[in-house]
Amino acid sequence: MMNAIMGNALANVIPALLLDLHGNLLYANQPASAWLQIPEGEFHPPGNTNCLHFNEVIGRSSGLYWPMLCHLLKMGRPACVEKYDHHHRWTQWQLTPAADQFLLYGTDITGRKTVETGSVLHAFPLGLQHFSPEGIHRNANELQYDIWEAIDPGLTIPGYNLFEEPAFQETGLSDLFTTTLHTGEPASREVALGYREHAVNHVTRILPAYYEVTVFPVKDHIGTITELVMMMCDITEKQLSRMQLKKSARLLDLVIENLPIGYIQFDHFGFIRRINQTQRAFFQYDSNREDTPFNVVNDPFARLYGLDELFLHVMVHNKMLRVEKQLDFSKDSRWTAQNREVWLDLTLFPLRDPVDQEQIVVVLVNDITDKKLERQIRHLLQRNTEQLHLFFDAVDMGYATMERDGTLSFVNTKGEEMAGRRVLPGENIFSMLPELENASPFKTRFSAALADDISQSFSSYFPRRYKWYEFLITPMSDGTVSVFIRDITDSRNMQKDLFRANKQLNRLNRSLVNQNQQLEDFAHITSHNLRAPIANLKALMQMHSDSALLHEREQYLSLVREVIFKIDETLNDLVDVVQIRKDVDVEREELIFAERLQYVKDVLYVDIENSGILLTTNFEHAPSLEFPRPYLDSILQNLITNAIRYRTLEHKPRLHLKSWRENGYTMLTVEDNGLGIDMERFGHKLFGFRKTFHKNKDAKGIGLFITKTQIEAMGGSIRAESTPGQGTKFIITFKTE
Repeated sequence: MMNAIMGNALANVIPALLLDLHGNLLYANQPASAWLQIPEGEFHPPGNTNCLHFNEVIGRSSGLYWPMLCHLLKMGRPACVEKYDHHHRWTQWQLTPAADQFLLYGTDITGRKTVETGSVLHAFPLGLQHFSPEGIHRNANELQYDIWEAIDPGLTIPGYNLFEEPAFQETGLSDLFTTTLHTGEPASREVALGYREHAVNHVTRILPAYYEVTVFPVKDHIGTITELVMMMCDITEKQLSRMQLKKSARLLDLVIENLPIGYIQFDHFGFIRRINQTQRAFFQYDSNREDTPFNVVNDPFARLYGLDELFLHVMVHNKMLRVEKQLDFSKDSRWTAQNREVWLDLTLFPLRDPVDQEQIVVVLVNDITDKKLERQIRHLLQRNTEQLHLFFDAVDMGYATMERDGTLSFVNTKGEEMAGRRVLPGENIFSMLPELENASPFKTRFSAALADDISQSFSSYFPRRYKWYEFLITPMSDGTVSVFIRDITDSRNMQKDLFRANKQLNRLNRSLVNQNQQLEDFAHITSHNLRAPIANLKALMQMHSDSALLHEREQYLSLVREVIFKIDETLNDLVDVVQIRKDVDVEREELIFAERLQYVKDVLYVDIENSGILLTTNFEHAPSLEFPRPYLDSILQNLITNAIRYRTLEHKPRLHLKSWRENGYTMLTVEDNGLGIDMERFGHKLFGFRKTFHKNKDAKGIGLFITKTQIEAMGGSIRAESTPGQGTKFIITFKTE
């Protein structure tokens, strides 16, 4: 049966296996037994423990086991598995169903695998080259060909023997191959192979080419080296950078050695590691002497002047330290031939040794003895100038000389009178008079005079003294600063009185203008704000006349009485406002937005009902306002009337009022969905007197003018945002008292 299934065409021609449904081997032909190293012919039934299974023969070594292979076949996908055998051959085994069993046949794919492997090697980012154990060139990837092309193209000629090249024996490249052949292990080395042209900024230079070369052996199954593989990596830039770093280190050593100031380097124990030639010359130090090494921590002379503490402070806190030290070298001649007292400017800072990573301390030593002497002489000269200061005591103005930091050296008698006390040399003017510090005019002009080396003249007021002073700050050629002070309080007070009188006159004039404007506003309010209630009253009377029902007539009469009451109340308010004294502003009171809006809605009841306008509010964030009640009622009435008058018939009219606090002001927005206005054309005329922009017979052009006048009279402002066909939004800013 099995022979019939396998067929004569497969026998001894194609490697083939017959398996049952569970993956047990039933039969193997001769090629398959040779490739897989298993017995040829039939196998025992599956129940026998000696029966071979697919997983043992192929699955374990390939990583693809029997259940997965069957699953691939069931899913309609290629049921294949690839296996590498002991003959260094790649085989692809294909599974196909055969009745109630499976046939597994093999195909040699070694050639295809070699091509794939070669493609990977050619794409490898390093140069790769194959040699025989005798050093004969066999093959190389593209990068390796490029490397030899730049150095010596003859190295890739077939039959070329690397071992016969004398240049490689000198560079040590041949030694790598010899070492690998001898030890059977990879060997690596950095090698300089020839030279290359390097162009920078149109300048071509010849530079050496450095490579990191690794040679490793390829062995067969018994451990014999069958091939040598060389891997090359271009490290020219890294090597050149390393050489540049060494060059920079040498340059740094030269710079340190030739510094114009002393350089001393201590290790972390306090021993001197290095002294440059400037410091050696200063110490008159003989480096050939075999004295006990100097240690700054233990040396008595160093401890006498606190040099050990400076060293330890820098080591512990890891921070730079700069101090001036006065040292008497005559007290210790063990390590210096200096025999005098000197002043040294010492700068100590910590460093990390790049080699052993230990912390070290570097000290820069600058001899400032001569500078100190010059400074002392200058102080003597300054003291001699005190005689000249006697002259300034006779001058009727304050005079002071000081250092650039404000330290006073002289203040004349008049200056002390202005200061209010005796001034001692050495006091600092900014500490003595704190009002001159920080961003005061004096400090600003003082700094400007020093920066520009130009005299600064100015005046300044001192509130604590109720005084005005005029200053002249002049930098002197010797580095000091002279300051002249003159009391100009009387002159300033006269100017201030004159300014106050003019200001009071201007305020009175503005008050008169404002009162006249208020009288005019009240006249407009009287004529304009009564028009709508009277119109409502006429409408109610007409509705009363037209109604035939008694209860409706009574209801209209009730509304008439209420409108008449509101009119009377408005007239009384206007009369009260007009009668306020001329020199008093319009009276303000605490008003609730919701209450005043309800009052206006009652006055405009008929207009609101007839128009069907929907009024919505949001007074949550600013429910009240300090404002004249007649003004606020007039503003609300005008804006509501405006929304009713300029509504559109396309949709239900709406008006939304919202209030809030912002930057100390009370804000109110009144936004409708009416006809809107072209702000580019009419925006500048929107609040003008008797200005109308729609063909509405009821428009008088005075409502918004009055509203704007009332708001601005109270220190506020109003503006509008509008788009034709999309409504208008009024934004009102009320000044908060």
